[in-house]
Amino acid sequence: MPLKEVDLLHDLITRLDHKPFDLQSWKTNTMMALGRIFGETSRKVELIRAIQPDFSSWSLRDATGRMTQMDVCRKMGKEVLEACISELEMFGLPEKSDPSANPALVALEEFITVKQSRELAELIASDLPAEEKSVKMTEILNGLEQEELLAAVVKILGK
Repeated sequence: MPLKEVDLLHDLITRLDHKPFDLQSWKTNTMMALGRIFGETSRKVELIRAIQPDFSSWSLRDATGRMTQMDVCRKMGKEVLEACISELEMFGLPEKSDPSANPALVALEEFITVKQSRELAELIASDLPAEEKSVKMTEILNGLEQEELLAAVVKILGK
């Protein structure tokens, strides 16, 4: 069982009750931790990112006075982290794929930016249909010169 990760998530839950509470700082720390544990593109990171107090007139009108908007945010954060802890305890750490293990990406690294490399790695690992992946890869690689593409293909074939 991944004890360090579970301890870190328990610590993040404890920080929810610290006074004064800064939601944005807590979210940043939590997203960094969850990104390291589950991956930057994990749904868990997106759930934390989406936590925002709702100060619309409807939510304020419907508030019963029992919970403030910040309490609602804390509760949502706690629920997400407790679900993450349960998942880690039951299934252990998720396996992480190494994008640099893909020979095509390794060959392209010389010709593309780090951002493009990350986007390609995420696209390759995604569950999108092959046609959609091809279109998105073409968009990412569209700015490369023909000589650069040829050099990358030569590097791929040479491995």
